[in-house]
Amino acid sequence: MPALVLVIEDEKILSESICVYLGRKAYTTLRASSGEEGLKLLEEASPDVAIVDLRLPGMDGLQVLARVREQSPTTEVIMITAHASVASAVEAMKRGAFDYLNKPVDLEELRVIVDKAVAHLQLRRELSYLKAKERDGRLAGIVGESRAAQALRAQIRQIASLEAVGGTSAPTVLMLGETGTGKGLVARALHEESVRRSGPMIEINCAAIPGPLLESELFGYERGAYTDARAAKPGLFEAAEGGTLFLDEIGHMDPALQVKILKAIEDKAVRRLGGLRAKAVNARIVAGTNRDLEAAIADGAFRQDLYFRINVLTIHIPPLRQRGADIVLLAEHFLDQFAQQYGRPAKRLAKDAEAALLAYHWPGNVRELAHFMERAAILHENPLVGVDDIGFSAPRPQTSVTVRPMEPVQVDFSTGGIVLDDVERELIVKALEASGWNRSRAAELLGISRDTLRYRIEKFKLQAPGE
Repeated sequence: MPALVLVIEDEKILSESICVYLGRKAYTTLRASSGEEGLKLLEEASPDVAIVDLRLPGMDGLQVLARVREQSPTTEVIMITAHASVASAVEAMKRGAFDYLNKPVDLEELRVIVDKAVAHLQLRRELSYLKAKERDGRLAGIVGESRAAQALRAQIRQIASLEAVGGTSAPTVLMLGETGTGKGLVARALHEESVRRSGPMIEINCAAIPGPLLESELFGYERGAYTDARAAKPGLFEAAEGGTLFLDEIGHMDPALQVKILKAIEDKAVRRLGGLRAKAVNARIVAGTNRDLEAAIADGAFRQDLYFRINVLTIHIPPLRQRGADIVLLAEHFLDQFAQQYGRPAKRLAKDAEAALLAYHWPGNVRELAHFMERAAILHENPLVGVDDIGFSAPRPQTSVTVRPMEPVQVDFSTGGIVLDDVERELIVKALEASGWNRSRAAELLGISRDTLRYRIEKFKLQAPGE
């Protein structure tokens, strides 16, 4: 959106010339022939820049300047006058003018000053935004008062503060957690809480991009590196310079690419595809996965040396089912968020809905909860969200089921019954996660055939991360 400039000048020819010239330079302009008229437009339009003549009929320019500073503190003011004097210039600057220009006005010089005023205004706004964001708390997005949530916030603060002397490097971080627990949110909180917050935050899902393409995305390439490489392109390691690079779902990365990732982290340097020289990079590496990396190492799907390198500091993100009353807090948070996003009336949870949310096992974790609340916020008019509005027919009692190899299955029915399909689904998910979604290995762990496992995967509509 182009910046808006208000010209308060009683000389009609000059004010028209300024407006026409600035209009050609992609500015939007308004004109006023007196201070009183200009202040009325100021109240209506909130311009980015005001160009004010020092000598005006009625209120003079210095009086207008004072009122502008009072009514619209973010508007930058440029003073112009045919009666130049050091005293008037000093007085205008003391009262908050951005700059001062003598008549006859050089339009090109005026345009340069307006450009500077707009750039200065943008910097002020950015600084104001960052200060407000800092006041609100960089960890405000991690909603919850459970011990698990509080411990997670404390761990993020501690890890974010760890930085090499001079800011030349930061220890790598490995985040472990089930699908949907919020690894991306935690990575962003870690970045915002660190001294690297002014640098870029780059995220990439390693499971969503094929190996060769992922390599070029991470490392970049030189012109002519391959057929379609018509121009050089920096990779994400370079793009994250001075900031944070979040490698989500690193557990599903191709082993051949893992070698290059290890070398980049070790050397703190990358070489583009087709390039001859390595380039030093300074970015905090944060890796995330829902995969059991130790099991993947045993299966030969993940390199042990890379695991040791990224597992310097570890953050375990708890599943939603272990966060107790946080489930209701998060549900209310999402209801408010989506109601505002879609312009819907505010809603709150009924008691039966709260009970159902607390009893549900949440295989999709926070992401699944957000989807439930988004649907409730959009589709239902009733300000009170009941159990039927979120898709639960009844609260599901939490029953303890313990399964260990070569031991009898133990079930605690003291709190109610179980849903057999839920237990079966959970066992299959655990076996798939333990095997890194290797179906043959998962079938062996469960003592069933691969075809039987395939049938169960289709029955429960299970999908590997990134599919």
